Amino acid sequence: MKLLNIQIKNTGFVLALLATGISLFSCTSIPEPGSLAPDINYKNRKQYAISGMEQTIGDFEVSTSTLPLTFEIVNISETSGQDVSSLTQSVPVVRYTEPIDGNESAEELALKTDTVELPAVSVNENTGKIEIQQGNDIPAGEYHFDIQVSNTSGSKILEDAIIIEFTEYELVSWSSGMAQEPEIERVADSPNEVLFVGYLDGVALPGERIDFTKNRASGFAGTFVNDTEEGEIWSVDFPVEESETYCTWAVENTTDGTESYDYESESFTFVLGRPGSYVIRLYK
Repeated sequence: MKLLNIQIKNTGFVLALLATGISLFSCTSIPEPGSLAPDINYKNRKQYAISGMEQTIGDFEVSTSTLPLTFEIVNISETSGQDVSSLTQSVPVVRYTEPIDGNESAEELALKTDTVELPAVSVNENTGKIEIQQGNDIPAGEYHFDIQVSNTSGSKILEDAIIIEFTEYELVSWSSGMAQEPEIERVADSPNEVLFVGYLDGVALPGERIDFTKNRASGFAGTFVNDTEEGEIWSVDFPVEESETYCTWAVENTTDGTESYDYESESFTFVLGRPGSYVIRLYK
């Protein structure tokens, strides 16, 4: 009888432990099928773009969120309070409707393309990437995007999800023979021209004393307009992609007693995005 009592007591103890385990398990919450992770965000939240240029920006980190996610821009603001309507205005974008083999005539190419109107800046609803269309007219500024992220469990608005600083031009490089870094200035909304000004020993030269040739393979496709007292004028189509340009200075040669010039060249590379009138100053 004593042995039997012990067995019964041990069995009761085991049953008590099982009951406790079941009770503890029943109090544990089971995650729902869909969820948005608390740490979703954009990697490298601050980004940079050149106005007028086509770009895709943003690398979204989904963390442990349930896929698929969808994205929507719910608000745009600018740090200094300037108008943001240029980011939502429609831009004509060419889309190819058939494969291109590269041998098409202009007429054949036109038959294989279509033009659609898209917002200057939008978010890809499936990837979260910010898509900027070529030909936009976005002024320089720092723009903040609030983005709503959604999945089957609900939505979350990420304030300042990504911040993009737009510039209207970029100086990429210049040769070491220049006296100082070239200067680029956007001076007006029109016409679509560039006034090149060459400085020799700190003195601005008339347009006839400087010459600006271009490497078309690098993207610069300007058209010479005129030599003026202020400098040399070129008409350009925007955007001007990264392009290598050569400036030649006519340096007066006074050693032979006659009016003659030696010619010295330097190169620089630049990008002009937003349409308008620019002045580019170069120093020798």
